[in-house]
Order: sequence, then structure tokens, then C-alpha cells
Amino acid sequence: MDLQEYKKKALSTDHKDYSQFHTGESTARLDYGTIGMATCSAKILNFVKKTKMNAKPLDREAITEELGDLLWYMNLTIDELGITFEDVMKNNIEKISKIYPTK
Repeated sequence: MDLQEYKKKALSTDHKDYSQFHTGESTARLDYGTIGMATCSAKILNFVKKTKMNAKPLDREAITEELGDLLWYMNLTIDELGITFEDVMKNNIEKISKIYPTK
């Protein structure tokens, strides 16, 4: 599956009514996407924390599931901003190339 196919399929599951979710100047859909990314990131961090605190093996299946959810929220956010995954990837490479020019 490529990014365009993923984007289309993932956005087809966006069925939220954002009218009850609006605060501030950003759109409710943007709020929902960015809050979702933060929540998923925190869940992933919690899985890693549990491996450190409890000396347990890393739950790769659970992390993979959360990464999928994170990707879904990222896709929603990217769509709401009117940008593409390609824009994000290109921008990131340009940014890290400036930070690490000799790497």
C-alpha cells in the first residue's frame, strides 16, 4: 500500500461530528487530529516506560497498533492542513540536513 492509497482509505473512516469539538481559532478537526497524535504518542511512551519499570519485554504488537492509530491521526491532520505526506517528508529531510550537514 502506498501513502496515497492509505490516505484515501484512512480518511474514509473519518466520521466524527466535529461541531461539538471546536475551541479557539483552529478547526475542530485539526484539534481532534493533533490531540489524537499526542494521546497515541503518550501511549507508546507508556509501553516503553513499562519495559523499564517492570523489566518486561517490549509489547511490539501493541506499539504497532498505536503507531497505526498515530498514523491515522497524522493523516487527518495533514489533510486538514491541506498538505501532503510528501510535503512533510521533504520538509523533514531539509530540516535534518541543515542540522546535520555532514551526516
